[in-house]
Amino acid sequence: MNNELAPISPKNNSGMEWAEVVLFLSDMAYLDNRKLSHWAEQFSHVTVAGKTERPEGVPDDVDWYRYDEDSVRSEVWNTLLNQVCKTWVLFVEDDETIRLSSFPDKHSLSDRTWTPTLIRQAKEDRSRQFYQIRLINTAAQNGASIFSGRNLPDCTQYIRGHDIELSNHPIIIERESNPISHIDIDEELSVKEYSPKLYLVQGERYFNNKKYIRAAAQYRQLLKMEKLLPYDRLAAVNGLASCLTEQHKWTNAMTLTEESLKAESLQSLPYLIQYRIYELKKEWKKAHETLSQYYRRFSLYSRANFDRNIDEEQTLVNLANVALKSGDRKAAANYFDKLFSYKRGDIDRSLLKKVLVMSVELDDYKRAVYLFERMFGDKLPENLDEESREELGEIMTLFMSRKWHDYVSQVYTKLHKAHPEDRTYKRRLIVTLTKTNRLDKAKSMVANIV
Repeated sequence: MNNELAPISPKNNSGMEWAEVVLFLSDMAYLDNRKLSHWAEQFSHVTVAGKTERPEGVPDDVDWYRYDEDSVRSEVWNTLLNQVCKTWVLFVEDDETIRLSSFPDKHSLSDRTWTPTLIRQAKEDRSRQFYQIRLINTAAQNGASIFSGRNLPDCTQYIRGHDIELSNHPIIIERESNPISHIDIDEELSVKEYSPKLYLVQGERYFNNKKYIRAAAQYRQLLKMEKLLPYDRLAAVNGLASCLTEQHKWTNAMTLTEESLKAESLQSLPYLIQYRIYELKKEWKKAHETLSQYYRRFSLYSRANFDRNIDEEQTLVNLANVALKSGDRKAAANYFDKLFSYKRGDIDRSLLKKVLVMSVELDDYKRAVYLFERMFGDKLPENLDEESREELGEIMTLFMSRKWHDYVSQVYTKLHKAHPEDRTYKRRLIVTLTKTNRLDKAKSMVANIV
């Protein structure tokens, strides 16, 4: 097996001819030759590290490095650092995509100033961000192992030990897969120089399992360390604030979020923690104010590791909800308008129902009817399953509470005509007839009930 890299001819037409890319594949399913070809056009050279021999179809100008099954990432990355030719090399993993517009200018970098990498993971209605040092200056290496740890490669000790400055504008990398799910805590702890981020990984796992005391201990342990990157320190403060929130230690949690925001004002998580506290305390006006502050910032990235966002759709739903609870019906209606504009009317059934219910509470008849017909237009009167029947009954009850009897009567008239044998529809139609002063017809229907 030959792991030596072939000589590289500089690409004078490349956008980043002064930098190389190394793609580490933990699973061959992530191999994307089209992406490799694109990177090969943009960078001086591209190398892929995989567990198998070079597959067919890999572009000719892309190098292949086979690593052993029992190798760990930091070992592979340090090995490849010794073999690349350019001064700068960017390490990427699996399904990651580089936002090339975020790549730094060569002249903004030096052996004393590096650019961090912000990894964004989008999942369903939430996104998370992780900071790592992935763009490495090979000239500064001098035979040293820049990456410590095992499968959580980390440069903290090298950065702090050599007084390297970090620029304010990160390289942005996007991915769908979880960048920390593969981490084995015990395995990482088996080496002397493990990543401080390990405390963040373990803390998050404890937190997700509702072991808040154990999670808080991890974050406190990390905060005792002197040589931390600023992103990790902020993540530990926010993690500890989250734990205290769930333990109902709200005063201490609020203090930590305020300290965190003072250090980095563009974060998302501290605002979400504060929102959670006000929500638990049922202080709806403060919850609305805090979530509004979050909404004004949520599309911006912060300098905090493990920061997270709720997407705009869910944020607008939450804003409408707390505005309504705080008594600000006008604000709630405005959020509905923004929601429909954002989604261009194309929102799923569960969200339609949420907005419909809030529209009823806002006494917005036109919008409530419109949303009801969006939800049931293709189901009435023939295609209601049991779940839809229950949902319809719930919504019609809400309409009745607002005295929208005429519309409810129209709905049950259609259902009764299509299903004359259904006693539930018949009884409910009778109720609406009495509410709309059609007593003779109601009496006639009552007389026909066996």
